[in-house]
Formats: sequence, structure tokens, C-alpha cells
Amino acid sequence: MKKVFLYAYDKVNLGDDLFIETIVNRYPQVQFYLWSDKGNRQVFRDLSNLIIIDKESKMISLIKKIRLSLVLRYKNYLQKKCDAVVYIGGSIFMEFPTWKNIVNWWKYQSENYPFYVLGANFGPYQTEEYRENMGKVFEKLKDVCFRDTYSKSLFSNIKTVRQAPDILFSCPVPKVHKIKHQIFFSVIAKHKSDQKEKENPDTYIDKMAEIVQGYLKDNYQVVLASFCEEEKDMDAAKAIGKKISEKYQAKLSYLSYDGINRNRFLRELASSEYIIASRFHGVILGSVAGRPVYPVIYSDKTKHVLEDLQFQGCYGDVRKLDELSYEESRKNLEQNILLKVEGLDIEAQKHFEKLDKILL
Repeated sequence: MKKVFLYAYDKVNLGDDLFIETIVNRYPQVQFYLWSDKGNRQVFRDLSNLIIIDKESKMISLIKKIRLSLVLRYKNYLQKKCDAVVYIGGSIFMEFPTWKNIVNWWKYQSENYPFYVLGANFGPYQTEEYRENMGKVFEKLKDVCFRDTYSKSLFSNIKTVRQAPDILFSCPVPKVHKIKHQIFFSVIAKHKSDQKEKENPDTYIDKMAEIVQGYLKDNYQVVLASFCEEEKDMDAAKAIGKKISEKYQAKLSYLSYDGINRNRFLRELASSEYIIASRFHGVILGSVAGRPVYPVIYSDKTKHVLEDLQFQGCYGDVRKLDELSYEESRKNLEQNILLKVEGLDIEAQKHFEKLDKILL
């Protein structure tokens, strides 16, 4: 049996969990290893070919007591046993002040393992030095498949770098027979939305509450949805809810992704009349479900994907909160503007085409 050591964001985030589910299900005859914690054994309990290695297990704790460096040696041993090491994720190449340490980690991985990167975007980044150093790493990786043209264009001269639409365009969103008179809001926490709060007195919470109340006044049901509790999405949802007039509270509900309610979460999204999405994958999944979407972007990663897909609708930007309004948010709904996703389910699978050659 072939083996893959998998790197992914493992903090019970809907988008990243669907990434993991997608790749593990694609290769049912391959054994996957994910260095994580035992809680994710429940999250991925249906994936029989995924082994969660509990980094807090008694065995790992014992190794740490003997010598901390032995844990790294054990992890490296597991990676050496595998036919491939894969990092599947979105914003995994952001520049931080500690970027030199991050580049060194990538450099080590690229020099010691057959390493593949799937589903990512590059940035945001501030320095050309960081981009150039990561470019040297990409040259040594087996494959780097970005999800947007902008990221690929930054490394256009590197043969290992490719591009395909976001992996979740191939996600099987549940088919629903009845659409509810309901608006599905995917919200984000303040730390993602306060980049220009000093320049703009309006806060993301206040503005979203204003928009939510507009739909409630129009007699819609509203679901405030958290894609990731670890990143405080539900805190943001509750903060928005507290600002809603008491007379509309009965029409307001909350939905939090908890790791084991993926199908229910996706079904609620798919059965809604309209998706207002601050989360990147709220935009993608809402579009796959065939619903009109109003993106409320907080970084250029969503903007770049919308440009790739030639999106003809309106979108908001948390960095320009003064331009956000209830009236503006309605336009894509009123005009039934849909993101064109025909064929993207097939195109999205091109992320795996290099990996297919060694695993299928």
C-alpha cells in the first residue's frame, strides 16, 4: 500500500476539512498520515484510510521527556516511509516577520522529501526577498498547484508551478428540492476584518448587523454561520446577533461547523436563497450549490479568484466598509447573478494530476 504524509490546517475549519476529505477519498487505496490531535479522529472517523497521529499521545509525550529533538526525528522517520508528502491548503504562503524560519522549513522539506503543494494561493507578501526565496523552494518541490492566476504569475518561470481552480469546486454539495426564504451569512472574526478600522470608524460587526437587519425586515430568515470556531467566527456571529432588534430575533438562527456536521452545514447553505459570504469557501460552496452569492472579501485572495472566473456581480470589501450597504448587498440576488461554475469541477481536479501519476 502506498503512503502519503499529509499537512493541512487541522483546527476544524470547514474548507480545510473538505480539502482533507477530498484528497483522502480520491485515493482510497493509499494510507494517509496526518500529524494532529486525537479530536480529529472523530472529525474524520469515516475516512478509514486516514491515520491521525496524536501529537499529544502518551508515546509522543514520553519521547519528548527523553529528548525533544527525538519527536522531530520520529516525524521525519514517518515522512521518509511515505511515497509523497503533501501540503493541501489555501493561505499557506503568507509573509510573516519570521519568514526566514518558514523558508528554512520549506527548504528542508523540499530537499529531503518528494513534496507536493495543492490548493494554495501566494501571499499576502510585503518583500521581494520573501517571494524570491520561496521561488527557490518551489523549484525543488515536485509540484506546486495554485488556485489563482495571480499566484502562478508571480512564479511564471518556474516549471513546477501550475494553476487550477479551487479544489472545492469539485466538492459534492448536497442537492436540495426546496429552497428556503432564507439568507445564509458566513461571517468572520474581527481579527480578519479590522485591517483598516483606524481609518474607517464603521466596524465590520456594525455593518453586517445593519445588512442582516435589512433582510429580517424584508421577512427573510437569516442564518449566521461559523466556518471555524477556532478562528472566532461564532463570536462574530453572536456579536452581530446582539445588535439585531428584539422583534426580529425569532427569525435569526446560528449554525456552527463542529467537525461532524459537514453534511448538515452544506445542506443548510444549499437550501438558502442567497449566500452572503465573508469566508472564501462560502463564496465557492455557495456557487457550487447554484445560489447567487454576494462576496464580502477581506483579502485579495478572493478578489483574484473572482477575476479569474470573470465574476459579473457586485462584491463588498471589509477594507472599504463605508461602501457596504443593505441595498448594495441585494443586487446579485435581485439580478440572479450566478458565478459560472460549469466544468470547474473537472478543472479543479487538475490539482491532483501530478500526484495521480504516483498514487493511481
